[in-house]
Amino acid sequence: MKTALLRKKPKQKRSKLMVDNILEASIRVLKHHPYQQFTTNRVAEAAGISIGSLYQYFPNKQSILLELEIRAVNEMIENVEKLLFDSKFQPERRLYRAIEYFFITESAFYEIPFSSNFEYPTQLNRIKNSIDSYLRSNGYIDKKVDTFLSEYLVVLVSGIAEQLGRRSDIRNLKPWTEMTFDLVMHSIQSHK
Repeated sequence: MKTALLRKKPKQKRSKLMVDNILEASIRVLKHHPYQQFTTNRVAEAAGISIGSLYQYFPNKQSILLELEIRAVNEMIENVEKLLFDSKFQPERRLYRAIEYFFITESAFYEIPFSSNFEYPTQLNRIKNSIDSYLRSNGYIDKKVDTFLSEYLVVLVSGIAEQLGRRSDIRNLKPWTEMTFDLVMHSIQSHK
């Protein structure tokens, strides 16, 4: 866990549990109150700790929200990777499921206005590398080809997901998932 957002880096198990408790309480507060009513006092109360204990780890509510975002994106990437490499399914089905999951989780990120995620370039590179590995391991591209296709696909899918996430009038993601999957497969086949 990168802790530049944290005032005090948790070293002992008890400290790590405290940070986890604060973050879990933050999620509970966000589930019950709109973002504008999210405060460190509410988080401390929900966590059952004093505001001073919260401030030992997080200097403000933005640092809490940013840590939540970083963890959520990392979890999303881990799940996309699991879907891409799940050998129970054929490669195209795995790709479809990964796009579907990405759309569902990515669109949820736009419900709360987070600050800039300074780990985003590292996270983006990780997902690009995973896509590249998926493409190579399934014979869509050979080992001599550069990473253009994987970079293109990440930009394509994440751009569509971002736009869907910003639209409150789109409830059914299935047609968008299907269209995006078709675009991705067409891009892969055109690149060969």
